[in-house]
Amino acid sequence: MLRQLFKLLATLLLLLLSCSIHGKAEEKNPLPFVDEDWGDGLKVLTTFKPAKCEHKAKTSDVVHYHYVGRLGIDGRTFGKSFDYNSPYIVALGQGRIIAGMDRGLLGTCLWERRRITIPPHLGYGERGVGSTIPPNSTLVFYVRLIKLERNGFSLGEDQSIESLWNSGLASYSRQEWQPTVDLLEEALKLYHQYENVTSECLKRCNSEEPPQLNDTQSAVFTAAVNDDSLMPQFLVYAARSKCIAKCKSRQLPSKLRMPDSDVLAAFRRHEPYSYLHYSYFKLGNIEEGAKCLFTYCFSHTETMCSEGLTYYRRQLGLRDDEVVYRIPGKLPHHKAYLVAKAAYENKEWQKSVDSFESALALYNEALEHCQLVCEDSMHINMSQHGVSGQKVAKFNQHSLSVDSMEYYALLTTIVRELLGCRTGCIDKLATVEGIHIDSYLQSHFHYLQFNYYKLGMLERAAETAATYLILDPSSVVMNENVHLYTSKLNVPAESFVPRKEYVSMSSRWEAAKQLLHFAQAGVPKKKEGLMGDPSVHSIPHQEL
Repeated sequence: MLRQLFKLLATLLLLLLSCSIHGKAEEKNPLPFVDEDWGDGLKVLTTFKPAKCEHKAKTSDVVHYHYVGRLGIDGRTFGKSFDYNSPYIVALGQGRIIAGMDRGLLGTCLWERRRITIPPHLGYGERGVGSTIPPNSTLVFYVRLIKLERNGFSLGEDQSIESLWNSGLASYSRQEWQPTVDLLEEALKLYHQYENVTSECLKRCNSEEPPQLNDTQSAVFTAAVNDDSLMPQFLVYAARSKCIAKCKSRQLPSKLRMPDSDVLAAFRRHEPYSYLHYSYFKLGNIEEGAKCLFTYCFSHTETMCSEGLTYYRRQLGLRDDEVVYRIPGKLPHHKAYLVAKAAYENKEWQKSVDSFESALALYNEALEHCQLVCEDSMHINMSQHGVSGQKVAKFNQHSLSVDSMEYYALLTTIVRELLGCRTGCIDKLATVEGIHIDSYLQSHFHYLQFNYYKLGMLERAAETAATYLILDPSSVVMNENVHLYTSKLNVPAESFVPRKEYVSMSSRWEAAKQLLHFAQAGVPKKKEGLMGDPSVHSIPHQEL
């Protein structure tokens, strides 16, 4: 009697536990357990759906799914994928599986579970399958989607920018416009994720105090070059590279931490938008095509830009100063510049002032972003060449000595690329709608000084004229304007004070030019007289 009572209590306890677990699962993933009628007798019941469903199966996708197949009449199992230790793999919509399954799998999320009830005419019909499936059988499949492939790559898995880019280019070459759009848009999402994290890491690592050289380390660098102030900077770059690599590893999936440098450069030149523009155009999506071409042409000067932008403006009814752009907030200074210039030509002085001042603020943000991008490219090169703290293939195998000039040559090449990129930011940002504008930044202040003059704000006119001359001291026109302000309009000389941020910017430009000149000169020879001192030329890299 007691034994039966204990059995009864144990059974009740198991039932309570199973109800509790089942209740928690329902709270996490509440689903109405009701068959959906999909027409023609096809019924689908979703028994589990992940909370986040970014990708759903559609026609032409290759699906990998496990299944258990049962007869509707008696529930007898006639087949299951687990017997083969492999999921069933098939492309949807190609007629390679029975019609009911082909339709019933559409819209399935990755890791979703479904029960698909298939009537005879959408299954094996009157013929059946030997002795396994009788004729005119209703079939019930329990399926779980475990992998989803589209256009040659797996959805929902960690993808790299370069794999999506290469697949997109392959689709473009085959004139498969929709796959091209899907692949390149996915690649751009990953690229923007990478750029956002990288920007944060660069700012954080650059704000930290750079490492200081001790006397022995300073002696090594001094022995290697004639300019004591330049070579220690390379050590700072190496330390920052290590900091940035750690920062990225904490915030990015493994396949995004170290993108291919050539592919990354292509994305930073906005090249994907050239392919997207034409693909959207071929798909009849004029608006998206226009946005992509505008985005591409902000940093390119090609015939395609001038002709294409004219076409899209006509198609969309845009004014000459109207801009449609795919990435708001990245390079909007061009838009503000065009608005300001149009207001100037219409003699709307105050509107022109406001727009040019706005354009300057946005330009400064874009310039900072461009220079951060340059520094990231340098750190990628340093890591790939074994210069960072994590990849020290060369430096950890040898001692860093004044005889190891290949190290200095490598560092010089990397920093030369950085400085060339940074000085190139000025030209890069000066391309507006496919047209390169000489003295683009300076022109803001040229317009501003005249606008302020027309508004009678002579002190502001003097300030902007002085700022222009900080950026271009040899300008004959602006020097004559200054003379006019002082001699004819009695503007005091103390009013001609340039804006501090542009004085600092001008100084940085000059410093960058000097460093670039140093780097372009190649690796300097060692100073003589120090070769025999072992304390100078035999220091392991670990100490650095």
